[in-house]
Amino acid sequence: MQLIGIILIIMVAVLFWLWLWYTKNQTGVAAKESGGRQVFDVIVKGVYSPNIIRAKLGEPIRINFTRQEDNECSRFVNFSDWQIRRELPAGRTVTIEITPTGKGEFIFACDMGMYQGKLIVE
Repeated sequence: MQLIGIILIIMVAVLFWLWLWYTKNQTGVAAKESGGRQVFDVIVKGVYSPNIIRAKLGEPIRINFTRQEDNECSRFVNFSDWQIRRELPAGRTVTIEITPTGKGEFIFACDMGMYQGKLIVE
């Protein structure tokens, strides 16, 4: 019985380490260039996919959110750094345009913070 407990503790520790490694090694997706804008397509279905996007400073950013679910939590997306809050109707694409004035990491999330993503401006 004690051996089973030790094995379970080791398994939990290994899974936690793998989760930390995975989240730290996500590099994010680069933009598609279109008409002088950096364009990203984000699917909303259980999570934001991709949840890390990388953009270049100095070019406008267009993020197309397509919500493929009816979960109430994913109904809105917020970019608190720019005071942007948009409704994401199920089955439709909503475009958000941003022109960052500085480098940094900017979080976007649902109203409850359960869906989270990161915009990295370099």
